[in-house]
Amino acid sequence: MFAAENGLKSDPRLQGISEAIRVVPHFPKQGIMFQDITTLLLDHKAFKDTVDIFVDRYRGMSVSVVAGVEARGFVFGPAIALAIGAKFVPLRKPRKLPGEVISEAYELEYGTDCLEIHVGAVQPGERAIVIDDLVATGGTLSAAIRLLERVGAEVIECACVIGVREVKVMAEELLDSVGSMASHFISLWSHAKLIIVVKVCENDYAQADFAEKDDT
Repeated sequence: MFAAENGLKSDPRLQGISEAIRVVPHFPKQGIMFQDITTLLLDHKAFKDTVDIFVDRYRGMSVSVVAGVEARGFVFGPAIALAIGAKFVPLRKPRKLPGEVISEAYELEYGTDCLEIHVGAVQPGERAIVIDDLVATGGTLSAAIRLLERVGAEVIECACVIGVREVKVMAEELLDSVGSMASHFISLWSHAKLIIVVKVCENDYAQADFAEKDDT
């Protein structure tokens, strides 16, 4: 679900936020149209508007956990958590958290990766949202959902700033398919709604970039 299709179609904040995200062609390699959120962070109004759109949605939904995916989910997650009165829980890559952890592996285009959470950071029955900057294939978000559900959380939604318009269509087409891509999308659409807040990119960007983005 896109913000523009969810009651915000005429919201002037959407265009401003989208324009604040710089597109850097052929970075870090040929063919990648890199979505640079650092320029969004330099624009106080655009950054605040981005956070406010999430806050407006989740305030009043009894969310007690905002889980941010390493690393760019750490940029938006804490501000959202503070505004809605929730705690921020980092979902980190392996060997980054010092305490006892629970791990969830997921597949990349080439190889695998893993997300970890501290034992005891989330209590059974807590309502959670997952925050990241970009969704392309859904692999990382699906792993985040599984990890939170393993510790007993109820995942309400996943929220991302940037996404591909084709991602929902691809999900529906892959429901009867086999393989990791299908399972990623099935997890997203059966366990939680997917929110693409502002900027919509073409699918060729996502395909080019997801190896660099760790298959989010």
